[in-house]
Amino acid sequence: MDEPLPLDLPAPAVAAGVRLRGGAEPAEELPVAQVLLEASVPHLARPFDYGVPATLDAEAVPGVRVRVRFSGRLVSGFLVSRSTETAHTGELAPLERVVSALPVLTPAVLALLQAVADRWAGTLPDVLRLAVPARHAAGERSALAAQAPAPPEELSRPERRTESFPVPADQTADVHAFIAALGEWAAARSEAEGSAPPRAAAALTPGDEPGTGWIGVGLAAAAAVLAAGRSVLWVVPDHRELTALTARLGPLGPLTVRLSADQGPQARWSAWVRAHTGAARLVIGTRAASLASLPDLGLVLLLEDGSDHYAEPRAPYPHAREICLLRSRLQDAALLLLGTDRTVEVQRLAESGWLASLERGRAERRETAPLVLIPRAESAAERMPPDVFEVIRDALGRSKRETAVGPVLVQVPRAGYLPVVACARCGDLLVCPRCEAHLSAAGPTGPFACARCGLRTGHAQCGRCRSERFRAVVRGVERTVEELNRAFSGFPVLRSAGEEILHSVPDEPSVVVATTGAEPYAEGGYAAAVLLDTLWPGPVLDGIERAVSRRLRALSLVRAASHGGRALVLDDTPAVVRTLQTFDPVGAAAAVLADRRATRLPPAVRTLQLRGERRDVTAFLAEVEAQVPAALRLLLTEEEPHSRLLAFDYGHAAEVCAAVRAVSLRRSAAGEPIVRHVVDPHRAL
Repeated sequence: MDEPLPLDLPAPAVAAGVRLRGGAEPAEELPVAQVLLEASVPHLARPFDYGVPATLDAEAVPGVRVRVRFSGRLVSGFLVSRSTETAHTGELAPLERVVSALPVLTPAVLALLQAVADRWAGTLPDVLRLAVPARHAAGERSALAAQAPAPPEELSRPERRTESFPVPADQTADVHAFIAALGEWAAARSEAEGSAPPRAAAALTPGDEPGTGWIGVGLAAAAAVLAAGRSVLWVVPDHRELTALTARLGPLGPLTVRLSADQGPQARWSAWVRAHTGAARLVIGTRAASLASLPDLGLVLLLEDGSDHYAEPRAPYPHAREICLLRSRLQDAALLLLGTDRTVEVQRLAESGWLASLERGRAERRETAPLVLIPRAESAAERMPPDVFEVIRDALGRSKRETAVGPVLVQVPRAGYLPVVACARCGDLLVCPRCEAHLSAAGPTGPFACARCGLRTGHAQCGRCRSERFRAVVRGVERTVEELNRAFSGFPVLRSAGEEILHSVPDEPSVVVATTGAEPYAEGGYAAAVLLDTLWPGPVLDGIERAVSRRLRALSLVRAASHGGRALVLDDTPAVVRTLQTFDPVGAAAAVLADRRATRLPPAVRTLQLRGERRDVTAFLAEVEAQVPAALRLLLTEEEPHSRLLAFDYGHAAEVCAAVRAVSLRRSAAGEPIVRHVVDPHRAL
């Protein structure tokens, strides 16, 4: 192979000749194959030497899937490379068979997966399981038979491309300039080797396309890169966004494949192979697509990078946003992050200058976002004050006010702390003894926490009767639907929650009650929205940011103020309400980032979580600290199960991750108890 592989292969000893077990004749040239087993045991995550029989010489090319004998069992693996020598003494076990002639683990794929394994202190087989789907013979045959379609006329002629995939007219001059620069960079890429690819994060407002404006911006960017002959990867949080995007692809459809976890084995492997071989040049998908193999990747698009859907629950637990950032750096690809909010992690990159921040000014936000209202002071304590019914009545066309008429979104909490708790004896609302704001609770018996001042306590008492028994005041989706059905009996009241999530609703007067994350798109946008209760998820590090993100998701579905869109916010968390009223997630993220830097908390630092028995975690940590002294700082210790969260600076990241992996491999080889390690765990604080 021409390119060196990013693996630490053992230096082979010079062998006089290669002999294969069973008397099989070895290949004349390069008779030794280095095979990476698909093994979940950490200390087996390295290449093993096998012999290449002469009968498999032509098929056994680097990158193919093979079957080999290991410890008496037939197991699957990938042929990484071939050589003339081996460090093994005695006869080599031969390759049993080549599963497929398709080279899967190419040098480019291997380099990416090794970089992911290094970044999260994982093993290559673990990353392979996430990145390369299970093979399906029929799906592979159909994919290999498919020819790459000719680019549509819209991509070959710039004037047609602009007509078919224009940048939405309501977008800022910065967005227009970025996509123009992206097209120029992609077109001149062959002559401008070494020029930095454009990278940006755009904070979008509803504008002329409430809820779906990201599609127009993304299609314009993708078309500019596809026209230059390069590939595009587009990752979205879930199937609702994937369905909406698929419906808008138009002439890009023949160039596109979809990758998501809900696909069957045949469809998923066929899509992966088409992308891998270049028969498809636009890959759209959910978290499962973030590691898709694409030749000559030119652009990575990611929607709503803070979504919980992007956190991988399997080892080595990578986050799709970080994978996209890694791919942009490693594969010299442009990057465009789209969303209505701004995460602290992305704000750190924007302030460092690594990517540009595309955002609207205050006056533009006021015009292109819905008008945000808060309830009148005398009714603020009620969950469904008269203001709620007034806003809904206006949007349904049952008043003389000049407001937008159409569907109304009513958002209710889905998870997290009970936003309002009352005494079970006298009915008084439970308030914070420090600042007198409403206390939230994980359950009727606590623990209790205050979103305003940060108080956290395991016990609380009613201020009037001193009772310690409480109940939730918040009513769920079903009760809310019942109330609104009685109040607006002449209009349909739709429910979107649980297993019955609506994808979209028509542009006609109706009331849609949805839990957070289940809000359907509305054709033309919602005329109004009512955001009930509070979405503060409890005393966690990013509790306010998560609440803001979920609220902004709902507001992004509502028509702009210039088109009559309004939203009533009943959240009682001041920081959340303030951000919603200004529709300024960038300013909010900048303020939070400044606090994190001052307190040296993520993302100002990186983190490592160790979990297991106390004595095992202590021993694991001692070994790591012996290799990287003074690099780790304890942030948090928890019991049952025992875990420790540690912080380290970005400058120590490579050595800390290498040390963690080395200790994990040593303990695995020695048969010592497993200590689960996660680098940059999601929602750990």
